[in-house]
Amino acid sequence: MKCLDGGVKKDLLNSLIYWLSRPYAFVLFAAFLLVPSTQLARALESGAEFLSIGAGARASGMGSAYTALSDDANSIYYNPGGLALARREVSLMHSAWALGGSYDFAAAAFPAGDYKAAVSFTRLDHGTLEGRGAGGERSGGFGASDKSVGLALARGFGGFSLGAGVKYISSSISGYTASALAFDLGAVKKLAAAPVTLGLAARNLGRGLKYAERRENLPLTLNAGAAWAVLPSVNLAAEVERLVHDRRTSFSVGTEYAMGNSLALRGGYAAGSGGAPGSLCGGLGFNAGQFRMDYSFAPFGSLDTTRKFSLSMAF
Repeated sequence: MKCLDGGVKKDLLNSLIYWLSRPYAFVLFAAFLLVPSTQLARALESGAEFLSIGAGARASGMGSAYTALSDDANSIYYNPGGLALARREVSLMHSAWALGGSYDFAAAAFPAGDYKAAVSFTRLDHGTLEGRGAGGERSGGFGASDKSVGLALARGFGGFSLGAGVKYISSSISGYTASALAFDLGAVKKLAAAPVTLGLAARNLGRGLKYAERRENLPLTLNAGAAWAVLPSVNLAAEVERLVHDRRTSFSVGTEYAMGNSLALRGGYAAGSGGAPGSLCGGLGFNAGQFRMDYSFAPFGSLDTTRKFSLSMAF
């Protein structure tokens, strides 16, 4: 089979960009998220759940409805397409976790020629877990942790941007380790006729983690969102998320109100699926020159309310 010449490749890329930049592409993708993919999901199992915890207190305070709002270093987590809108920035986040553990995320965004690039590091320390023998007797404590290192690139095409990322994932539990590569894809479209931004993202595409003879697939996640700048100081966001491995679709909404240039108030609601209860969340943001500090509180699964603290610095 002949290789495509440069002109054909360029035409194909332009056609892809044109199709993805149409608003109906976002509508079709969102509709797809609502369709049960039963046969596919039955073949999948979830692993590396730490990839679903989230990044950045700003996004968490808005119910993680951030696929369309992504415009900072944390876009490498939510939607790599949003990196094209990011300033040169470093962002650090910390959250205390159960059993004395902790969850940390760090990202940096910067220009790279015609592109915007970002790197990230994620770590979840599970604390000290209690071991049990075959008969259920206690066998002492052991440790477990998960890590990932990521790299992403994005480019803007007028009011439309595309991005892609790759990450190396490592998981360790009681001396056993597993690793995997995963990929993220994302797009952001700013509408010309209204102050509305649309976002699409596919996260954690990959074969999964393998422990000895058992392979655990990654939490494949599909997102479609929209954000509306109601006023220069008010953002509203809504999002639908499909957890393919769980055959679950959830919805979230969030809002952000900027009180001048120094303070931002945030709130959100994440609706559960399959009868699961929804959850309220909220947060604050403080700006001081090139620094931004964010705080959020939000329930996470069966855990108590999680609190995240972020510090970002433009440079």
